[in-house]
Amino acid sequence: MEATNRLVSQKFSNGAFAAVYTYFCDDIEWNIIGNQVLKGKADIIHFCDKMLTEMESSELTNNNIIETNEQIVIEGKCRYFDAEGKDAFVNYCDIYLFENDKIKTITSYCI
Repeated sequence: MEATNRLVSQKFSNGAFAAVYTYFCDDIEWNIIGNQVLKGKADIIHFCDKMLTEMESSELTNNNIIETNEQIVIEGKCRYFDAEGKDAFVNYCDIYLFENDKIKTITSYCI
Protein backbone atom coordinates (compact mmCIF):
# COMPACT_ATOMS: atom_id res chain seq x y z
CA MET A 1 0.00 0.00 0.00
CA GLU A 2 1.36 3.39 -0.99
CA ALA A 3 1.58 5.98 1.79
CA THR A 4 -0.55 9.06 1.32
CA ASN A 5 0.37 12.55 2.51
CA ARG A 6 -2.33 12.17 5.16
CA LEU A 7 -0.91 8.88 6.47
CA VAL A 8 2.66 10.22 6.49
CA SER A 9 1.52 13.29 8.47
CA GLN A 10 -0.45 11.20 10.94
CA LYS A 11 2.52 8.94 11.61
CA PHE A 12 4.84 11.89 12.24
CA SER A 13 2.35 13.64 14.53
CA ASN A 14 1.91 10.37 16.45
CA GLY A 15 5.66 10.14 17.04
CA ALA A 16 6.40 7.36 14.51
CA PHE A 17 9.19 9.50 13.12
CA ALA A 18 11.43 6.81 11.61
CA ALA A 19 8.51 5.49 9.54
CA VAL A 20 8.43 8.73 7.53
CA TYR A 21 12.08 9.74 7.15
CA THR A 22 12.02 8.61 3.51
CA TYR A 23 9.22 11.14 2.91
CA PHE A 24 11.39 14.14 3.90
CA CYS A 25 12.69 16.51 1.22
CA ASP A 26 16.46 16.90 1.53
CA ASP A 27 15.97 20.60 2.36
CA ILE A 28 13.04 20.07 4.75
CA GLU A 29 12.49 22.73 7.40
CA TRP A 30 10.74 22.21 10.75
CA ASN A 31 9.72 25.37 12.60
CA ILE A 32 8.77 24.60 16.19
CA ILE A 33 7.19 27.96 17.00
CA GLY A 34 8.74 29.68 20.02
CA ASN A 35 11.45 27.02 20.31
CA GLN A 36 13.66 26.44 17.27
CA VAL A 37 13.91 26.02 13.51
CA LEU A 38 15.54 22.85 12.20
CA LYS A 39 16.83 22.77 8.62
CA GLY A 40 17.80 19.80 6.50
CA LYS A 41 16.91 16.13 6.56
CA ALA A 42 19.93 15.03 8.62
CA ASP A 43 19.37 17.62 11.40
CA ILE A 44 15.67 16.80 11.70
CA ILE A 45 16.30 13.04 11.80
CA HIS A 46 18.92 13.57 14.53
CA PHE A 47 16.47 15.72 16.53
CA CYS A 48 13.64 13.19 16.12
CA ASP A 49 15.82 10.25 17.16
CA LYS A 50 16.85 12.14 20.31
CA MET A 51 13.24 13.12 21.02
CA LEU A 52 12.05 9.50 20.85
CA THR A 53 13.92 8.72 24.07
CA GLU A 54 12.21 11.62 25.83
CA MET A 55 8.80 10.56 24.50
CA GLU A 56 8.89 6.91 25.63
CA SER A 57 6.01 7.30 28.09
CA SER A 58 4.06 9.77 25.94
CA GLU A 59 0.67 9.06 24.45
CA LEU A 60 -0.12 11.14 21.35
CA THR A 61 -3.63 11.41 19.96
CA ASN A 62 -4.52 13.18 16.73
CA ASN A 63 -7.97 14.72 17.12
CA ASN A 64 -8.61 16.79 14.03
CA ILE A 65 -7.20 16.63 10.50
CA ILE A 66 -7.67 19.21 7.76
CA GLU A 67 -6.44 18.32 4.30
CA THR A 68 -5.91 20.12 1.00
CA ASN A 69 -3.95 18.96 -2.05
CA GLU A 70 -0.48 19.75 -0.69
CA GLN A 71 -1.15 20.66 2.93
CA ILE A 72 -2.21 18.69 6.01
CA VAL A 73 -3.04 20.23 9.40
CA ILE A 74 -3.25 17.97 12.45
CA GLU A 75 -4.43 19.01 15.90
CA GLY A 76 -3.78 16.69 18.78
CA LYS A 77 -2.90 16.12 22.39
CA CYS A 78 0.15 14.60 24.05
CA ARG A 79 -0.19 13.02 27.49
CA TYR A 80 3.01 12.42 29.43
CA PHE A 81 4.40 12.36 32.95
CA ASP A 82 6.30 15.43 34.12
CA ALA A 83 9.52 15.46 36.18
CA GLU A 84 7.47 14.90 39.36
CA GLY A 85 5.64 11.94 37.85
CA LYS A 86 2.35 13.82 37.50
CA ASP A 87 0.06 13.61 34.50
CA ALA A 88 0.75 16.46 32.09
CA PHE A 89 -0.65 17.46 28.70
CA VAL A 90 0.46 19.41 25.65
CA ASN A 91 -1.89 20.38 22.85
CA TYR A 92 -0.27 20.60 19.44
CA CYS A 93 -0.98 21.66 15.89
CA ASP A 94 1.31 20.41 13.12
CA ILE A 95 1.07 21.95 9.65
CA TYR A 96 2.67 19.98 6.82
CA LEU A 97 3.44 21.30 3.36
CA PHE A 98 4.21 18.66 0.74
CA GLU A 99 6.15 18.99 -2.49
CA ASN A 100 6.16 16.03 -4.91
CA ASP A 101 4.74 13.76 -2.17
CA LYS A 102 7.54 14.63 0.26
CA ILE A 103 7.38 16.84 3.34
CA LYS A 104 8.87 20.25 2.49
CA THR A 105 8.00 22.08 5.73
CA ILE A 106 6.49 21.35 9.12
CA THR A 107 5.27 24.11 11.39
CA SER A 108 4.44 23.01 14.95
CA TYR A 109 2.60 24.92 17.65
CA CYS A 110 2.67 23.42 21.14
CA ILE A 111 0.73 24.72 24.13
